Amino acid sequence: MSRGSGSSAAVRAGLAGAGVLVAFLLFTAALIFGGSAVSAGSCVGAGGTPAGFHGPKQPPTKFQGLYLDAARRYGLGSRGPAILAAIHYVESDFGRNMGPSSAGAVGQMQFLPSTWRRYGIDANGDGRADPYSAADAIFSAARYLQANGAPGDWYGAIFAYNHADWYVEDVLGQARRLGDPGAIATVACGTPGGRADLYRAVRLYEPRSYRTLPRWAMAPGRAPEQVDARIYTNALYLLRTYDLRVVAAREAGHASHGDGQAVDLVPARPGGIGTWRPTAERAARDLGWRPQCGASGVAPACPLSPAIRFIGYNGYPGHGDPAHAGANAHLHISWQSSSGGSAALAPPSAWVMAFVSGGRG
Repeated sequence: MSRGSGSSAAVRAGLAGAGVLVAFLLFTAALIFGGSAVSAGSCVGAGGTPAGFHGPKQPPTKFQGLYLDAARRYGLGSRGPAILAAIHYVESDFGRNMGPSSAGAVGQMQFLPSTWRRYGIDANGDGRADPYSAADAIFSAARYLQANGAPGDWYGAIFAYNHADWYVEDVLGQARRLGDPGAIATVACGTPGGRADLYRAVRLYEPRSYRTLPRWAMAPGRAPEQVDARIYTNALYLLRTYDLRVVAAREAGHASHGDGQAVDLVPARPGGIGTWRPTAERAARDLGWRPQCGASGVAPACPLSPAIRFIGYNGYPGHGDPAHAGANAHLHISWQSSSGGSAALAPPSAWVMAFVSGGRG
């Protein structure tokens, strides 16, 4: 709330001179080795708030519970904790620079005295509302954001906090680094009983690595290949649920295969069209493919799962069941990512979307 000229500007200048911050790349090991694409640490609780931070940058541990509790109390939804943390960082570098700013803003979240008198609360129960108290300031910021339109209008709420478009973009950019799922994703827990919700997805930043598929996942005669670790359990869910096997994963020379975000699939048991319909075609349909949009394979022509970028099946050249693709018959599935796929072998993308899948790793 420094109106663009106070401590937040000093913090940004200091960061520019210091270069890239060292980030603790902490993400629960359940994502790598556990049973669901979205770990317990990123589940939505009863208040609709994700119980963790899973971006490439982590806020200080001592503040994380405050962001979560404040977002829950004021109904800020899945994006609230990361945005509160981002404002805390932009305004005071997590309490390292508490002003006053040139405009007179003070404290952990840089409230102007007039705004604090209206929105400041005693969140820690010590009998006074103190802008220098992390608990009081973070809960008061959540209250202020809610009063100005969050979570329905995040841009407007953040603009009210500091009337500058550059400020809003700065906060949203920092929130993305902290794991803000964004408007295109809904963070959610894995569903009971190992079932998946193919139309709920989360943007995953970690682990930025590749993982080798198990031997059973491959079609006969195919050696195990790798996929991006963040879609590993998605891939295994599809193989088990629809009785499919992989004929190509991370390979050079295939569009979108080079960074491990695509798989080519065939039925686990050889057979004619009757074998493809309950396996590959059912998987394609459940993910949003339709015959009438087959020539495109992308949204909005196809009502795809938000985690999926492209489905190549019947109607798309060189893809589909044996009646459509002959000896090259296969179902191609590509996941959404920051890179959009690569034909050449490439490092893992900054983020990948994954649908919420249960089952085993």
